[in-house]
Amino acid sequence: MDVIILAGGMGTRMGSELPKPLVEIAGKTLINWQLDYLKELGGNIILSIGHKSESIIEYMEKNCDIEKIIYVVEDEPMGTGGAMKLALEKVESEFFLALNCDDLTDIDLGMIKQIKENSIFVANPRLPFGLVKEDSDGNAIFVEKPLLKEKWVSCGWYVLNKEELLKVLPKKGSIEYEVFPKIKLKVQKHTGKWNPFNTKKDIIKFEKEIGKVLK
Repeated sequence: MDVIILAGGMGTRMGSELPKPLVEIAGKTLINWQLDYLKELGGNIILSIGHKSESIIEYMEKNCDIEKIIYVVEDEPMGTGGAMKLALEKVESEFFLALNCDDLTDIDLGMIKQIKENSIFVANPRLPFGLVKEDSDGNAIFVEKPLLKEKWVSCGWYVLNKEELLKVLPKKGSIEYEVFPKIKLKVQKHTGKWNPFNTKKDIIKFEKEIGKVLK
């Protein structure tokens, strides 16, 4: 199965001048975390990049041992929909995995290979604030940043049919708002690990979880 990694973002909110794929997390770049995990799928890796694309390609050629990496470069911001449409020209498999570079998960790749319908992976979000509950006497009970097990959000991973997506993808625009409402998407619930990276706090949290605190 081929993979499209949407990796056109900047690392500004993560406290870095580097493009987001090259931001280092626990001694390894974000893109390397993804590539190391995705190796067993065995298909082409299509890397959709834009911001500072030359530095990403230079880094990859020096530090990556995966042979089947194809670079697709946006000359201007095209949104997730436009970026995927451009990258889709390089996809050879009937179904492909698409994911955001900044969403690390432990979704079972063996299971992904078996999916034969458009699918969106969802996970339980963690509330970024402390939750205040009320007991029977009206007193406050504090719960520190709980996992909302009754709620589900996209965790940035999708299995999609190439031919069907080609019919609805815009040259510019969002897959979330302009594409997904036009197709049927099977919900695949993921209850394992999901680490989205948007700010430096996300990096610190992840490194603490794996025992490598930033110095």
